[in-house]
Amino acid sequence: MKKQTLTIAAALTVAATAAQAGIDRSGQDIGVLFEEGNYFQFGVANVSPDITSDSFGVTQSAVPFSTFSFGYKHQFNDNLSFALIWDQPYGADVQYIDGPAAGGYAFIDSQQLTGILRYEMGNGFSVHGGAFMQKISGEILTTSGLLIAETGNELGGVAGVAYEKPEIALRVALTYFTGVDHELSGIHATLGPAAATGTVSMPEAFNLDFQTGIAQNTLLFGSVRHAKYDGITLSTTSANGAVDWVDFVDDVTTYELGVGRKLNDNWSVALTLGYSGGADTGTTFLAPAGSATSVGLGASYTTGDIKISGGVRYTQFAEKSVGPVPFEGSALSAGLSVGIAF
Repeated sequence: MKKQTLTIAAALTVAATAAQAGIDRSGQDIGVLFEEGNYFQFGVANVSPDITSDSFGVTQSAVPFSTFSFGYKHQFNDNLSFALIWDQPYGADVQYIDGPAAGGYAFIDSQQLTGILRYEMGNGFSVHGGAFMQKISGEILTTSGLLIAETGNELGGVAGVAYEKPEIALRVALTYFTGVDHELSGIHATLGPAAATGTVSMPEAFNLDFQTGIAQNTLLFGSVRHAKYDGITLSTTSANGAVDWVDFVDDVTTYELGVGRKLNDNWSVALTLGYSGGADTGTTFLAPAGSATSVGLGASYTTGDIKISGGVRYTQFAEKSVGPVPFEGSALSAGLSVGIAF
């Protein structure tokens, strides 16, 4: 039950991409680190948002996108293990068709490679820590012009502690990710292109993940993520002037609670509810959707050492204004993960 339901939770995390407020996507999930033995997992998600406005004839803002991730965990001995995780923690896919921002867009991509060691003390407690390498790139077109830029590979740190009680499928894990300051370079074009330099920071964050058995073949699981976006900006300087392209004014906190149920030796199912808040003001051009409320359904099939999990999620976004234009809408996400134990 424990391993199957955790796989469902992982699949629903993959499908939860659109349920984040602001530009958070993967949530920097490290769940593969807690799988048993040696393990490899690959995940993909597709997100179809429908975020529009009835004002000024606006027909579209956010556009469909896909994300990918993989994780490899190696168990060295009874106490020491290691995980290597690649994901896309942040992003934006926004295009304005009509209205005051017509023709504007923002396409931001990120990549993060994380290496984590975990040491189990033998009394239920364990500690984990490591480092990650992060890169940001993208294009933004606003009334300030066109920015095409990217950063180098910058380093950050991760550290955490966990407690487990296997007989009741209990696990609580707290993980901290440092913020990362990036130097970026590219082109800022208005009447003509000019070389641009600038800075952008990605937030420090705290992830709390938990699970516990509540009845025979039934598991309660959930998470809380707090990302410290308040005060984060993206600014550049070039011959075309100094521009503040991004300005976050609120932290973003995301909550998720789910129930998983083992149906038989092969099949398990799960239901999750989620809420992501803190993006109703600030950075309106880059993230036109406000706070998000979501519901997700997942299923997992296990045969031998192979686990296949899938999830779908419906997300409803609160109203948020881009200048004088109020936006609101929803998104449908679908995710699939394949895991192999060896």
